[in-house]
Amino acid sequence: MHFPLLEVTDVKIRPIEKGGSDRKFYRIRCSQNQTLILVKYNLEREENRHYVEIAKFLEAHGIRAPKIYFHDAAEGLIWIEDLGEHDLYGYRHDSWLVRRAFYESALDEIIKLHRLQESVCEEMKEHLPAEFDAALYRWEQRYFFNNCLGRYFKISESKRKELAALPGFCAKSQNVSRVCHGFWFTAIFNRKISLSRTGRLT
Repeated sequence: MHFPLLEVTDVKIRPIEKGGSDRKFYRIRCSQNQTLILVKYNLEREENRHYVEIAKFLEAHGIRAPKIYFHDAAEGLIWIEDLGEHDLYGYRHDSWLVRRAFYESALDEIIKLHRLQESVCEEMKEHLPAEFDAALYRWEQRYFFNNCLGRYFKISESKRKELAALPGFCAKSQNVSRVCHGFWFTAIFNRKISLSRTGRLT
């Protein structure tokens, strides 16, 4: 791997306190004008082995995600593009005018994914951690309610229970199978969000 702007004496490494699925991220400042992200993943976790393939799939279909520069599968190391230090969550206190542009940008990328033919996405099934059936959908739903709504947005437990009882969220809803179908597509996009945790949402 070649770093044209690398200045050995100026290299600085800083851990990024965000990640998931036993992945650790580090911002590598090679020089004043060049930074990269180093991802170290746990080889024992199967889904980590497919991280790069999913990123390549997104890129091949024009869905914006950090570029992969180098992958050392034996060591569990990935060098990826650094998109900056600001992520979507960091703008949560900004005005709606500011946040709307970022939300629309994220939704535009989701639309691109959902417009792909299912036959195109079939090739990625082997690279996804698990099939999004009803049970996994409900687990993801509980995770969202407890961590996103509860932990980050501080929504009370009573209010979360009230929201969970709505027809669209109810575990007994007849729409679960259709939701899971859409969620399967969104699983690939979830890898994009994961890739973007180290920088701004593209």
